[in-house]
Amino acid sequence: MMIPATVSDKMSYMELFVTIMCASWDFFREASIYLLLGFLMAGIIRVYLTPDSVAHYFRHGRFSSVLYASLLGIPIPL
Repeated sequence: MMIPATVSDKMSYMELFVTIMCASWDFFREASIYLLLGFLMAGIIRVYLTPDSVAHYFRHGRFSSVLYASLLGIPIPL
């Protein structure tokens, strides 16, 4: 649904507000499964990986730390 350039052109402020709220609700409803999966994965990682084990890989040197961080970050967009 296209929102008009000015509010007075096609709809009132209340109709614009309702339209924005409906679009936001639809977006969050579609994204909710991915948010829940992300929270679940973050919880599992938090339980099984201690901060010391993570710090072990990231404190050696500049190059190796960047390499490990980039390898861990590759699957995030997938």
